[in-house]
Amino acid sequence: MNNGKPSCRFVLLADVHYVVPPHPRLQWPQLVEELPDQPRVTELIDTMLPMALEQIYADLQPDFIVYAGDQVNLGWDEEGLVNQHGFRKLLAEFSSDDVPVHFVFGNHDRPRERYVEFYGQTIYSFTCNGCHFVVLDSGLMEPQEGEQQQEDQEILAAGVKELKNTLDKADGAPAAVFVHFYIYPPDLDGYSYRAAAEAMKIIESHDRPVPVLSGHYHGGRVDIANGQPYFTARSFIESPFCFYLHELSEDRLQIHEYVLDLNSGRWAGYRMCAFDLNSDSA
Repeated sequence: MNNGKPSCRFVLLADVHYVVPPHPRLQWPQLVEELPDQPRVTELIDTMLPMALEQIYADLQPDFIVYAGDQVNLGWDEEGLVNQHGFRKLLAEFSSDDVPVHFVFGNHDRPRERYVEFYGQTIYSFTCNGCHFVVLDSGLMEPQEGEQQQEDQEILAAGVKELKNTLDKADGAPAAVFVHFYIYPPDLDGYSYRAAAEAMKIIESHDRPVPVLSGHYHGGRVDIANGQPYFTARSFIESPFCFYLHELSEDRLQIHEYVLDLNSGRWAGYRMCAFDLNSDSA
């Protein structure tokens, strides 16, 4: 808390795409040699993610950590089961019981039933230091048919309902949304949340700006639409290998991007952007 006012600091990692079998943890000089040959560092996650987490817990000491979807490279079939077990084992080894961890359902994390067994529900809300957060289920990249289509429609309806309820409960306090796909832009096939138009109406009718924080698009992007901030994180597994510290308060959201410094073997942070969250700025 900051002077008794709602305030929260959290780290967001997007698109880790963990794969097994486990690969040995490398020393820094070995990792530097390997990185140029890896367009995606899925083979090096057993080294890079622990390095990042050690720095996050020791230096940043966030209120919580959120993984913004695609925790594993694929979650289906037997390979997917092994991936999920491997990722959870890695987090258990390098996480802290003092810092809660939250997860967002990504399209690579399916099937949903298996995901729920490993991470819990795909649509939920929580509070931290007076700030309110809602986590949405993006569904799959393509529209479905038959029973799967009905399930997707139910998931989208449940997400919209949870979003509205969370913002109603916030009652003027800071609030933010975590979702794997875009809410804005709302109409990009394979990238946009299929309930995006309805979600935007709810967000824009709120009495203060509500940041939407997402992953999926590995290159990242930053938008402001109708006074609302939309931030998409760059992926952890592709150069420049980033994670993000967010500082949310009544007045603003500040986002610091931490980029892997190949000279030091640490992630170097800088203030990437800030959004004014005063109600009269919307």
